[in-house]
Amino acid sequence: MIIIDSQFNGPAHTGHGGVSAGRFAALVEPDAATVRFHQPIPLGRPLSCHRHDSTAAVTRGLDTVATVHDLAGPLEVGRFAVPSEHEIRRAEQRWLEFRHGQHIAPTCFACGHERGKTGLGLRPGPVDSAQPDAPTHACTWRPEVDGRVPSWMVWAAMDCPTGFPALSAVGADEAVLTGELSVQVLKPVVGGRSYRIVSRRVGTQGRRHFTEAALYDTNGTRLVLAKAIWITVSGAVLDASVTPVVSSVA
Repeated sequence: MIIIDSQFNGPAHTGHGGVSAGRFAALVEPDAATVRFHQPIPLGRPLSCHRHDSTAAVTRGLDTVATVHDLAGPLEVGRFAVPSEHEIRRAEQRWLEFRHGQHIAPTCFACGHERGKTGLGLRPGPVDSAQPDAPTHACTWRPEVDGRVPSWMVWAAMDCPTGFPALSAVGADEAVLTGELSVQVLKPVVGGRSYRIVSRRVGTQGRRHFTEAALYDTNGTRLVLAKAIWITVSGAVLDASVTPVVSSVA
């Protein structure tokens, strides 16, 4: 049984995609898996787990919430030109200018500006404002934990940065939700150190947006890779918190 605690929300009243994916991935392989969501993740509710070899399903009653499988091979994520510290500060400032007052999930555990120190404090903004259609996004992350950062928290940190490049491709009255998230941890992430997360959108098919990201240490070494599929939804859906996404992802 898994319960996603209410503090780990993405949109209001819904589990954060990265936290949930990280918790679910642990059923198969916490540092290298793909998690596909079939409906919004309920908060504070017991979820049943069913594992079979290298796959797993998370259910509530008769409904499938998510399915998990391990990675068949290395996650293929293209190389990034890692922005400088100054470029990332400007990207995060653009995030603040764009998102305050418009954030689709202001209390989001990873990127909500109303969370303060109770969240991860990510601010993934566009590095080059001259590329509004498909800009590279970047932000810093300094996990305030002792020792190795738990895998589920690494998944949480890779989720929202893959979402903002998708969000840049939708209309003002639309939002995006995590449909699928894949993460591969190449080397441990250690608390108390600063990291850079760089992301971009690599394609769009209808309502589906394909994105990828990498987490780097200050020496420019890639520690974590991520690929995601984000689904366009009406902005009003986030208030209602009733969006099934399975048919959009498949």
